Amino acid sequence: MKLYRYQKGWTQQDVAERLLISRKTISSWENSRSYPDIFMLVQISDLYHVSLDDLLREDHEMINNYKEEHTMNKRVDKIFVLCYFLNIIGAVVIVLKPILPFLSNYLPKPVFTIISFVIVSSFIILVSYADWSKIKNKPGFWITWLIITLLEVRLTFPVNVPINDNGIGYIFGALTGNVLVALCLTCIVWLFPQFKERRAK
Repeated sequence: MKLYRYQKGWTQQDVAERLLISRKTISSWENSRSYPDIFMLVQISDLYHVSLDDLLREDHEMINNYKEEHTMNKRVDKIFVLCYFLNIIGAVVIVLKPILPFLSNYLPKPVFTIISFVIVSSFIILVSYADWSKIKNKPGFWITWLIITLLEVRLTFPVNVPINDNGIGYIFGALTGNVLVALCLTCIVWLFPQFKERRAK
């Protein structure tokens, strides 16, 4: 990229202003400390009036970086899909356990503890790999979470709990569990488009 900039007689600041980014970013690209994303690469190609093939051919490190990034993205997509399935299974078990007593007979406490650990771990991974920019500003997400939380409280909240230190602690724990389970179910609903997209890759 430095060669094409020299051919135009531009400084790094000139290029930065045309691409609406900082001069430090241009310097970082030209010294192979970082690389532009595909969208920015297209803009650079248009700016210098060179094809993407020519632009990439001049920098083998950039090509290797994009290959590694592609491999990493595929791995992340597979983990995302797996965690999505685990969350569905775990959420169903946790939701149905207090409603269907026979599940308690077939799921000893150690087994249920393991299931809870798996769903919490997979949920954390799922949340960390999700693209929240697509849903965080949508009111429907928060409304769904609220509705499911209220349903969870209505169906599973303990009754006849004494109002003392132990009882208040138990109620707080139950409410926290209701909120987290509701969040898990909400994410299953709202992350389905991302799951579908990543599974198809």
